[in-house]
Amino acid sequence: MNPFLKLMLQSRVFFLLLAFIASSSIHLQEGYLGKQVDNLAPYWVWIWANFDGRHFLDIVTNGYQNFNFAFFPLYPLLVYLLNIIFKIPSLYAGILISLVSFYLGLWVVYKIIRIDYPERLANFALILLSFFPLAFFYQAVYPDSLFLLLSTSSFYFARRGRWHLAGVFGGLTVLTRLSGLALLPALAVEWYLQNEALFKKKKFFISKKSMMKFLKTGFIALSLTGLGIIIYMMYLQIFFGDFLLFQKSMIAWHQQRFIMPAQTIFRYIKILIYVDKHLLVYWIAILELATTILYIALSIFVLKKVRLSYGVFMLVLLALISFTGVLAGTPRYILHLFPGFLGLALLIKDRKHVIFITGVIYLILGFLLTGLFTRGYFVS
Repeated sequence: MNPFLKLMLQSRVFFLLLAFIASSSIHLQEGYLGKQVDNLAPYWVWIWANFDGRHFLDIVTNGYQNFNFAFFPLYPLLVYLLNIIFKIPSLYAGILISLVSFYLGLWVVYKIIRIDYPERLANFALILLSFFPLAFFYQAVYPDSLFLLLSTSSFYFARRGRWHLAGVFGGLTVLTRLSGLALLPALAVEWYLQNEALFKKKKFFISKKSMMKFLKTGFIALSLTGLGIIIYMMYLQIFFGDFLLFQKSMIAWHQQRFIMPAQTIFRYIKILIYVDKHLLVYWIAILELATTILYIALSIFVLKKVRLSYGVFMLVLLALISFTGVLAGTPRYILHLFPGFLGLALLIKDRKHVIFITGVIYLILGFLLTGLFTRGYFVS
């Protein structure tokens, strides 16, 4: 069996098993549940469409309305096309796209890691990615798998010097999530790393040769990547009369304003001081703050020890999130950051006791987070 298909199936069965155990041990919280979009779907299917999954399926069924503009269009468009062309129910189409994207994403992540590192490390990074405690989102009606596939493909083609394709996949990444804009500075840095020799000859100005090469390669990639947000904004302007609707819609989640990261951290400190520790929201806040700190530390490690462009991608993406004033969703954003799992693999490889502890943490958090999500509790 194809090793990527095998890993995908093993990890997806693992999370399905965790959801099965949780179904008999965690009380079901009624609210934003996937069953509300398809009453005929079995439990083991609709649980993967809880929370944001409902929003994406609502876009597929009813189009953009209310506050759904905050959800970027590529993922629901693909679900819609599968529904229209192949008559696959939207719920199943969403899961299918996530699974196929995850499988292809594993393959691309492997290929990009193998550019610099041996097969053993690449396989270890894939295992860390596939069984990460929040990796159940890779099979949910969420765009996380699609984002992973597209963003990694953009980086892969950039590493191979195929800048036009890097830009195409960059633009598709932005059409999947706003945070795809983190590719812009990352691709710019990657282009510089590959063409650094052109600048060493000219200390005080850019040579004509380097400028022409940038215009034919890096500029194309950056322009096509930026085109993703421009296309969505034009769509909003033409059909709804406001090209900033995606940003204004964030008011539904109290994330429409620009907040300095220091204010965001201070807000979380107040939560930890004043919120009742018996409430789930308190522990989710701890999870959000702790993962943010850990991801930033991991990003700095990647920046210094792995590759500058990878670290820039991670740090900028995390910064884009912190400017909203809340860290909601942060725990799962490492699912979008393939360099994070490469960095983690480098940090713990050949340290058996650390690998064992990591495995235990994966198992405990995997059960808690998968169980809570599938039983109707917001975790990320």
